[in-house]
Amino acid sequence: DKMMEFFRQTDVSLVDDVLKLDPTNLTQTEAMYTFYTLISFPVQGVCRVLKHIGGHWFVHPGVPAQQVDGDYYVCMDDILVDMDKPCLFYSFGVANDWTFEDIMDSAGCEIHAHDPTVDFPAERGDNTHFYKLGLGAKTGQNMETLGNIFNKNGHSDTTIDYLKIDIEGGELTVLPELIASGALDNVNQLAMELHLTGLTATS
Repeated sequence: DKMMEFFRQTDVSLVDDVLKLDPTNLTQTEAMYTFYTLISFPVQGVCRVLKHIGGHWFVHPGVPAQQVDGDYYVCMDDILVDMDKPCLFYSFGVANDWTFEDIMDSAGCEIHAHDPTVDFPAERGDNTHFYKLGLGAKTGQNMETLGNIFNKNGHSDTTIDYLKIDIEGGELTVLPELIASGALDNVNQLAMELHLTGLTATS
């Protein structure tokens, strides 16, 4: 429609700037601030129905800072198109906050939640499956690659509607493998919480 076309046109210059960017010409500090600027202004012409789901108000003990944590944005466009089949969500990093997964389970989605640091029953809600397993760049103790996990669950050739990754810094190690292996090829949406303290501390 006209409004979405308008938003797509306004996104053109931002996308062009990203495609033309040569990070080899940037210092670490310049690259860091360029990255933060880009993720602060996401494109607006790709989603009509965007929902803010889950999370809780988190208070840092002894620190004058408060924030929402455990919340994620989900574009519902493709999910709402085919309501006859359950949407398929994969989640890595649960800790003790099930708000996101529980809401999407209640909405009729099939959830596969993973976290090697906590213990929960294998089944939860209407259609949530829990695995005491972490996401890794290679197979290891309590760790597995995304491609192998999809394969074990019979989802190698299945559309994954949403992939949530919140693994407390491990995403920086895992991301190159996700891209190189092609494990993201059938993933419609990727929500990844970035923990960049270690990188910014050295810049």
